[in-house]
Amino acid sequence: MAKRAKPEKQAQPPEVLANPTPEPKYVRGFGIVLLSIYLVAFTLLLLYCLLRIWPSEGAVELADEVRLILIVLLSGALGSMVHALRSFFWYVGNRMLVRSWIMKYILLPFSGSTLGLMFYLVLRAGLFSPEASVNATSAFGFAGVAGLVGMFSEQAVEKLKEVASTLFEPAKIGEDHAAPEGETE
Repeated sequence: MAKRAKPEKQAQPPEVLANPTPEPKYVRGFGIVLLSIYLVAFTLLLLYCLLRIWPSEGAVELADEVRLILIVLLSGALGSMVHALRSFFWYVGNRMLVRSWIMKYILLPFSGSTLGLMFYLVLRAGLFSPEASVNATSAFGFAGVAGLVGMFSEQAVEKLKEVASTLFEPAKIGEDHAAPEGETE
């Protein structure tokens, strides 16, 4: 009987050998329940706080500008929670929730509120005169924009990048400039 020849090992680039891709570690039942409780409880807390500070009778006493900023912060966080909840139930439903994404779900409302605030500042600075009072603005409008910014944070960051590119001229490249590896000019 003839001996079978051993298949030759295919040469792998050094970076593949040095950094093999680890197998994903999926979140199991207890982790899913804990993360579900966090997401639902935090969403309800945001809704409660938003209702408590919304300008109406019985609302918490705050300066108008502070109230509007808090509405924007809470609405941005709430929008990001909508994104987080939708993403969470999709990944859980498809049994693809990976542990490495847990921190994203925990931190998403904070990035959503911060982005909402940044958009508020940009819109307030660009669309309203500095002398315009809070009464000349709409809490509904700013809450809606902040909520959308929280829900679609990746697109919102791209829009802020476009605004920054328009406002700020790119730095001039000097004669002795060396582009980073892999980049061409």
